[in-house]
Amino acid sequence: MVLNNFALIAGISPQEVQDWFHTAFIDGYDWVMQANVIGMGQYADGGMMASKPYAASANYINKMSDYCKRCTYSPRSRTGETACPFNLMYWDFLARHYEKLKNNHRMSQILRNLERIPAEELAQIRKGAAQWRNEHLHSEHPLPSTPTEHGSSDPTPQSVS
Repeated sequence: MVLNNFALIAGISPQEVQDWFHTAFIDGYDWVMQANVIGMGQYADGGMMASKPYAASANYINKMSDYCKRCTYSPRSRTGETACPFNLMYWDFLARHYEKLKNNHRMSQILRNLERIPAEELAQIRKGAAQWRNEHLHSEHPLPSTPTEHGSSDPTPQSVS
């Protein structure tokens, strides 16, 4: 789920993620991939399998596992040299899909936390995430029915409040 989480928050195409899992794992059967990758992990079915995106920050990963134990990144920092990329992508994911997620009652508390992030810090998060995607991804996949600004895929930071 950690790999699926990062793919979701980074905006990697769900079909590309599913294809990669098929290739990388011997137990990557269609009946597993459709439900686990497309539905639950990527929320690419628009919420038919899961009632909210399974998106997590480094802080959650740190609490639920020992993956962060020896990592040089800080699971609590959102910006800066030691900030974990999971945090950068997580908060950017929430900001990118704010309009789509704001009516989901299961997302209300975390979206309130997003709204509390100072505009300057959120702009820094959005810029860093866009830079990472530009360096590493060929495309960004929006959540189903997520409107884009004037039909573009411009990652320019947008106001949340």
